[in-house]
Order: sequence, then structure tokens, then C-alpha cells
Amino acid sequence: MSLSRGRIVQIVSVLLLQALAVMLLLWVLTERLAFVNALVIVIVLSLAQAIAWYVFINFLSWLPTLVYPIATFVVTGLLVALLLNVVFPTVDFSILDGIIMVVVFTLINAILGALFSLDEDSSFDRNVTQKIVRKRAKPIETTEPGILYLEIDGLGKARFERAVREGYMPTLKKWLDDGTYEITEWETDFTAQTGAMQAGILQGNNDGIPAYRWWDRKQKRIVMSGDPRDLIKLEARLSNQRGLLADGGASRGNMFSGDATESLFTFSTLLNRSRGMGPGFYLYFLSPYVVARVISRFVLEVLEEWADAAVQNIQHRRGKVKYVVSARNPGYAFLRGFMGPVLQDLTTYAVISDIARGVPAVYALYAGYDDLSHFAGMDSPEAFEMLKETDRYFARIERALLLAPRPYKIVILSDHGQTTGPTFKSAYGVSLEELVKALVKGKGDVFAELDTNEAWDNVNAFLSETLNSNTRTAGLVRTMLASKTSKDEIVAIGPQRDAKHTDPKDQAAQDKQVIVLGSGCTGLIYFRDANTRMTYEEIQEKYPELILGLLNHPGIGFVLVESAAQGVIAVRKDGVCYVRDGKVEGHNPLAQYGPNALAHVRREMSFEDSPDIVVNSILDPQTQEMPGFENQVSHHGGLGGPQNHPFIFHPRELPATPTPILTAVGAYGVLRQWRDTLQNITPPSA
Repeated sequence: MSLSRGRIVQIVSVLLLQALAVMLLLWVLTERLAFVNALVIVIVLSLAQAIAWYVFINFLSWLPTLVYPIATFVVTGLLVALLLNVVFPTVDFSILDGIIMVVVFTLINAILGALFSLDEDSSFDRNVTQKIVRKRAKPIETTEPGILYLEIDGLGKARFERAVREGYMPTLKKWLDDGTYEITEWETDFTAQTGAMQAGILQGNNDGIPAYRWWDRKQKRIVMSGDPRDLIKLEARLSNQRGLLADGGASRGNMFSGDATESLFTFSTLLNRSRGMGPGFYLYFLSPYVVARVISRFVLEVLEEWADAAVQNIQHRRGKVKYVVSARNPGYAFLRGFMGPVLQDLTTYAVISDIARGVPAVYALYAGYDDLSHFAGMDSPEAFEMLKETDRYFARIERALLLAPRPYKIVILSDHGQTTGPTFKSAYGVSLEELVKALVKGKGDVFAELDTNEAWDNVNAFLSETLNSNTRTAGLVRTMLASKTSKDEIVAIGPQRDAKHTDPKDQAAQDKQVIVLGSGCTGLIYFRDANTRMTYEEIQEKYPELILGLLNHPGIGFVLVESAAQGVIAVRKDGVCYVRDGKVEGHNPLAQYGPNALAHVRREMSFEDSPDIVVNSILDPQTQEMPGFENQVSHHGGLGGPQNHPFIFHPRELPATPTPILTAVGAYGVLRQWRDTLQNITPPSA
């Protein structure tokens, strides 16, 4: 790393501030106030940290990894006390004094690191991560390029281009400006949500996934994309062992593994206790500085969320912000703190560990932007600040490539975008559940589940991964979370989640005749007693006002239902499209939803567990806004607006196809071809 004039000024400034802070601490401990002594102590503390890293890397890396955060403070504190007693023989420094100094010093560094953008991460990656990885695993030394797929969850192409253009993502802007990268748009399936999109991207197959959650007619239960017990079965059905990460790849933080050899925080493999995980994410907490930084950044993120939410509410009352939702409550701040600094820090560490080992292919998910956008809005200042933070992680990964035993190509992509709009209830005074209840006229009880909070899925994946260890510390965590842990050690905390295999929502649905589920701007209506999809004619006979009432509602853009005589039809109040042959009578219900809407609808309604009725909210062609059935400002999960237009940001030497990329399976084809080309992999014959 070159030392520019600005960098030298930065180092000197930080050193002086550290010395001033330690001088005050020295006065508290010894009643001596001397700047020179404080400066010496700062140097001693830095030296002790370097020695502690060396001791752990070479002699103590066999310890249970959860012990590291505590042990490093103790070892470093002991070294500090010994060194200070040598430097200041007239003062008797105890181990406790040393530990106190280490704790205060790391907190100071964490604060200064945030203020001055210190390059502490690169130092840690270079001096600790790489050495521990090389000690625990033999790196793959080769000239054959590896490939890193880094996904920004929920970021549409237009917002990505704005973030790059306005300087929120300087690392990626540099790649774009130097002419080595280009942006390629692709189009999602009908259901624009992570479960189906990642199945298509990573497995090359997302058949039978109509939404984030759906009713399984054979099992008579709700299947959910965020439930590892459901995903392990889904992946087994979808996989042909040629996923994007097959043959040595690593999955980090995803819903599906892509047939990866190693996986961490990956929902579909949490039940597989024999799988490879990599060096282990707890190694990240080897440094006291890292522990202090993660904790301090988590706290700061919580405080920032409270402030941002208060400002948004004030601006909403003044008419400067259009939409707010009750789900952005004080408790959400803790989820934001986890999804940003904690989970994305750990994901980045895992990717850098993979780079240091020369793993041939890595797919890592960065979900902070998607989660925050749901509650703050995809165009909110805080959402773009989250993208700036994500860009810093990418810059760190770029620097880590200098440590790699093989060259790498980086591909940045998203799985879907988001579409903004009011909640359906705030716009029309009635929720989809209430609307359906009024229209069935008491001829069937209604069960509804409209809200999705994927952040809880990630929290549960993190906690479940924590239990996947034979260490004593993991045993303590198991005991602490016993009431929230299933017999197969899957943690389930948060709203509408339960550790028991028979979920309460399934039991509640058993007693109802009509099941209503939400997925962004899409509503799914099932009839529990039907073993196959009910036809338009059967629904009309049993619930004569239901479909007509939905069509007459001003918030409904179109309704999908299957006619016994005509096949699947897309209907609006003044027109119908016969999906089988594409013929239209009156106004085309799908006209505003894009040129490929008919193909998307046709496939959505081809699945065995497709709903009896699909309801898609109305799209404003000028603003591109849509009401959402969930309690969110920006949403995704259906057809219409920016949610259907994600991107792939890739090196120009990896050209996209000359034809538009349609559906997640189409995106898989492009991404898989790039890997095959780079690594000379011959695809199996059809």
C-alpha cells in the first residue's frame, strides 16, 4: 500500500488521537498525565496485538472458535501488562489493567476507523485471515481464473445505475469508467422474489415455486421459501447436480446452494451436518478490534435507524415523503443492525477466506439493501447509504484479490428489483384478507398470511449455523435456544415462525376453507378442500361474488384463473386475455405489465400448486407505482414496475447473450456459461 501525503497525515492524526485517549486512561489508572508515556503505550498496544495474532495463528487456532473473542482480549491484555511493566518498571501494571487498556483501545480504534475510513480490514485480511486459512487448508495454486458472484438483493437496474452515477458506489463506478465492466439487464419470472429467483440462478431450475409461500395441495400445508425444512426438499427436487457452484464452489448466505461443495448461512443445507463450511465464520472474531467494531457498528446502526425513522415520519407529516409503514417500528432497528454490519461483515469475511484458499466459484448474498428498502423505501437516503456500505465491502474484496493464489473475475448482480407504492389497506381502506372475507359472504372461513419479513429468516439461519458445531460453546447456545429449536436443530424465532415441524399457521389453515397469501403486489387465493386447482366455473358456483368483486375493485390490475372451457385466463373489468393462445377481447389486462407478461403468466399458472386465483395489483404507468399487499413501502413478488428488472454487472470480456435474458433460469445459463468458459468445464450432453 503506497503512502500518499494524505495517508501519512491520516496515520499521524489517528496516532495523536489514540495517544490523547490513552493519556486520559493512564491518568485514571495511575494518576499520571504524560503524553509521551501515552504515545509509548499506543505503540505497545499495537505491538501486543500483532504478537497476539501471531500466537493465535501458530499455537492456539485449535481452540473452539467461539472462545476467540474472550481469549484474544485476555491474551492481548496479558501481553500489554508484561510489555508495560518492562517499559515502565516503576509502575506495577496488572493483567486487569492490560485488559482494560485493550478494551478501551479497540473501542477507540473502532470509532476512529469509522471516522477516518482506516484500512484496518485489509491489515486483518493480510496478517490474520490469509495466514489462518493457509494453516487450516491448502490453497489451490493455479492460473485458471475463479469467479465471484456477489448478489445485491433487491436492487433494480435503474436504482443501481443511479447509485453508481451519483457516487454511492465509487468502487463499481471506477470499474465502469475504466471501460472494463458493463451493465446488462435481465427480466425476472412472474414471481419476483428471492426464493424463486435464487432457485433459478443457482440451481438452473425453479419449477413449481409460484411465490415466497404457497399452499401445497398434497401435504395440505403452507410451504415457505424461508424454511430450511422446505428448502432441503425443494433443492433435492430441483437439482441435477450441475448448479452454478457444483464442483468445488462455495455458497455464502443464500437460500439455495447451487450444488456447492461448501455452504455457510445457506438455508437449503442447514440440515446437512456433514457438509463443508470452510474455515469457520467464528475465526473472524479473532481480533479484539473486529469484535469491538462489529458491536459498535451494530449499536450505531440501531441508533441511526431510530433517527432515520423519526425523520421519515416527520417528513411524511409535512408531505415530503409519500409512504410510511407501521412495520418500521423501534424493534426493526435491531434487525437492520443485524442485516447490515453483522451479517454483511461475516459474509465478506467468508468470501475473503474463500479467495485466500483459491475456491473456484463463490456466490454470496448481500441482503442489507433489500431489507431496509422494504421499510424505508428503495429511493430513501438510508437505502442508498446502505449501497455505499455494500460498495465498501466490494472494495475490500477487490483488495483481497492481491492475496489470492489464483486470478478471479467478479460479477455483481441482483435477483430482482423492488416496486414502490402504498399498502393496499392504506390506499383503499381494506386489506386483501378483509376484501376476500367480504366477498365470500360467510361461505367459508378465511385464513390469511400477508406479511413477509425475510430478515428473520436470516437471523434464524445465522443462529442455526451457530448450533452446527461440536464445541462446548455451541452446546451452551443450544441450551439457551432450546425452546426455539426444532429436533433437527433449526432455530425459529420471530413473527409467524415456530420451531415445531407442524407450524401453528398450518394448523390454523386446516380449519379454514379459503387461504389468502401475500407476495408483494401479488395475492394468492387457495381453496383448502380442493385437491386440484378449482376452475373458474367451480369458483363461480360456490362463491359467485368473489371473482366479480375482485375485478371491480380499483386496486386490482388483473386476476388469473383457469376456465374449464378456455384454459387459463387473465381478466380485468373491461377485457380478457386467453393465455393459451394470447387472444384478447376488449382491453388487454396484461398490456401495462411488459411485452413478456403473457409468457410469465403462462408459466406461473403451469405449476401444480399454482393458486386457484392469482390477484395482481394495479400498475400506474406514469409513476410505475403499485399497491402492495404486505406492510412495506417498497415490495416485490409479482408482476409490474422496477421489481422485474434486475441487472448483471460483469467484465466486458464475459459477454452477455445477444438476445435479452429472460427469467432466472435464463440468467443461470449466462452465468454458468461464463464459469464453464473460464474454467474449461465441458457441460454434460443433453
